[in-house]
Amino acid sequence: MKSRPVILLVGGTDPSGGAGLAADLKSCSALGGHGCISVTAITIQNSGGVDSWLPIPWEIVSAQMLATDADGKPHGIKTGMLGSSDVVINVAEVIRSKFGDIPFVLDPVMVAGSGDDLAEKSLETVIKEHLLPLATLVTPNLDEAEAFTGKPVRDKAAMEKAAYEIQAMGAENVLIKGGHLKGEPADVLLTKNGITWFPGSRIIPGKVHGTGCTLAASCATLLAEGYSPEKAVYKSLVYLRGIIAGSFNRKLGTLLGHFPAAGPLPEKTDGSAFYNTPRFCPSCAGELIKSEPHPICSRCGLVFYRNPLPAVILILQRKDEILLARRREPPARGELGLPGGFIDSGEHPEHAAKRELEEETTLTGASFELIGAERDHTDYGSVVLYIYKVSNWKGTAIASDDVSQLIWTKKEDIPQLAFPAHDRIAELIKNERS
Repeated sequence: MKSRPVILLVGGTDPSGGAGLAADLKSCSALGGHGCISVTAITIQNSGGVDSWLPIPWEIVSAQMLATDADGKPHGIKTGMLGSSDVVINVAEVIRSKFGDIPFVLDPVMVAGSGDDLAEKSLETVIKEHLLPLATLVTPNLDEAEAFTGKPVRDKAAMEKAAYEIQAMGAENVLIKGGHLKGEPADVLLTKNGITWFPGSRIIPGKVHGTGCTLAASCATLLAEGYSPEKAVYKSLVYLRGIIAGSFNRKLGTLLGHFPAAGPLPEKTDGSAFYNTPRFCPSCAGELIKSEPHPICSRCGLVFYRNPLPAVILILQRKDEILLARRREPPARGELGLPGGFIDSGEHPEHAAKRELEEETTLTGASFELIGAERDHTDYGSVVLYIYKVSNWKGTAIASDDVSQLIWTKKEDIPQLAFPAHDRIAELIKNERS
């Protein structure tokens, strides 16, 4: 049975369909997730601004969250507009008691992009005390960073200092959004690995409704998929920039184009294709244009090879060492992973394992044992992975085909790998449960 990451989205409504839970659901779906919702507030707003809002009692908010959990634990959670102190305190209690072991993205919504209030006064104090220490990632804009730190945050140096201060308050990772900087925008991410800057550019003039909700929900979806904070933020920003470029105007403001028009499927097909090429890019949502031999994204240039066939992953162990392969080609050019690759159409998985071993390592004569299966979400779509333990090979491992380097690495020293599924398998190897 097919599965996808389930994200619990906690926030307010938006009649315009551009921000709040509406933006959360569309962003989550666009990046391969399924969104469940807990409504915290009913807002009266449109693309031009917020007129008023009505809080939902905290008991109802908590009950909605628990109803989602009763249907199966979600893989991630994202909070947006919470509005009142009671809601913040009780949402924090549900997260702490039920969802403490899944990624939690905190979008500390206090002021709308239009400048309208979306929270009780001094709500940042309650959020700081109860929610910040639980956050895998917090995504304040400049105004919200100032509210947390009590200091001006209007330039890049101040953004970096604020990120360290907010991390010291308990958040694991901090993304400060610089869309309101003078000149070109830039966002800064602070993780355990240090500071990463994501420079941007003004794609269209003026404000766009729903960008903060969209970015946070996208990050929550990708973190739930297993991406590192750096990769989750990077890929979410690629998606956000793409849909800003596809935004459209209403009478009072501008809304994001979360999805390009998919349109009806062609009336006539030749019946020979084993997959349907989508109309839009899985990386940035740009339109795919016909090209030979593969469609190309008109916006970001991604080459769409196909809806991927299954793939194989090869585990070669030599005493306490595991063989890792550095990728020569995209995706993940230059990064380490386990050897393996896609199964050709009509090919048996074990035959693919043998072929990939010979192509990538030049090793021959090996024995293959199917020990499990995994799944991953790549730039080209979701894929099933057959895991083979390889033994009794002949020869010396030499990098070949789409591998630039082969490295024997001690199990306890396996670094973060290029793909989330490879990381999960590596954890099993380290714990000797594979």
